[in-house]
Amino acid sequence: MNFPKGQPRRLSLCTLKRLRAPRYAAALVLVGVLATFACAPEVNQRGHVPDPESLALIKPGLQTRDQILDMLGSPTAIGTFEDSRWYYITRKTEHLAFYNPDLVEAIVVLVEFDQAGFVKQVAHLSNDQAREIDPVERTTPTKGRKMGVIQQLLGNLGIAGPASRAEN
Repeated sequence: MNFPKGQPRRLSLCTLKRLRAPRYAAALVLVGVLATFACAPEVNQRGHVPDPESLALIKPGLQTRDQILDMLGSPTAIGTFEDSRWYYITRKTEHLAFYNPDLVEAIVVLVEFDQAGFVKQVAHLSNDQAREIDPVERTTPTKGRKMGVIQQLLGNLGIAGPASRAEN
């Protein structure tokens, strides 16, 4: 566009709209990209991942507990009723937005020892062998009285009132 010298530039409404259109398009693309990445699942891997080469070197009757500890590291869990079972547990989960995480893969390696402390067997447990447990939802009652939010706040300041000080 050519404007006469000394004259202020006056842009028409149509020209202004054409200049703003690429900005709106860029902003729209940016929002679309961010929305796409915000909905991507978050993949988490937790637990101990034993090296497959180290697992292949373990032979029943040859390695002791200390040698396994050096090769694989500390176990994720040790058997509750018999300390002759060591568990190396890995869990891979996917978490999408506000939904509960989904289990993608679980690897459990069981190393069992004999009475002398040597490896008895190495087993790979599958997801089919896992069992869901329901924790007990009981609560332990506590002595005392229930206080409201205001009483707790004032009690922390030491001005909850004579009745609350007399009961303690």
